[in-house]
Amino acid sequence: MKTITLLIAIFLAGCGPSQETLNATAKAEAARLVKPSRPLSAFASYELQPMTFSSEIIAKPEKVEESTILEAKIKDKLQPLFAEWSASNEPDRSGTLIVQSEVVKLRIVGGGARFFAGAFAGDSFIDLDLTLIDGGTNNVIAKPRITKNAGAMGGAWSIGKTDKNLHDYIAYIVHQYMVDSY
Repeated sequence: MKTITLLIAIFLAGCGPSQETLNATAKAEAARLVKPSRPLSAFASYELQPMTFSSEIIAKPEKVEESTILEAKIKDKLQPLFAEWSASNEPDRSGTLIVQSEVVKLRIVGGGARFFAGAFAGDSFIDLDLTLIDGGTNNVIAKPRITKNAGAMGGAWSIGKTDKNLHDYIAYIVHQYMVDSY
């Protein structure tokens, strides 16, 4: 019994994405997104506004809860980056970049559903609109939609771990997009 428990624990631990996988996926996904009309390095300061949710998300408390987890992960990735950029003494920088995000669609299959229904529980996905606004003119300089999904079969094999990893993937893609656009 101890051997089976150990093997299950090792298997589940291996289902999380490695740092290399997160970085590689973020680079590939961010490279496909439309770049802002103004480089982010042109701004003197950066403001990350609270995440908003579509009416579809607001209607279901479990979706709001998942979206709140995503918001925390994005903040953890962007706030240190913005602090670093704001501290930079590069010349000819002015204005504030306002960053808004909205969770448009979200479906995260829970571990219980994965355990009992496996792949029949379907895919998990997150669709996020990231809006970058020039604070001085209120012009939108970019509005990419960041989408990532976890397939039903992967979710079944990992007993829901790939579903929960979506938050990390989206946060890494947002971060990489900002870095690439600097």
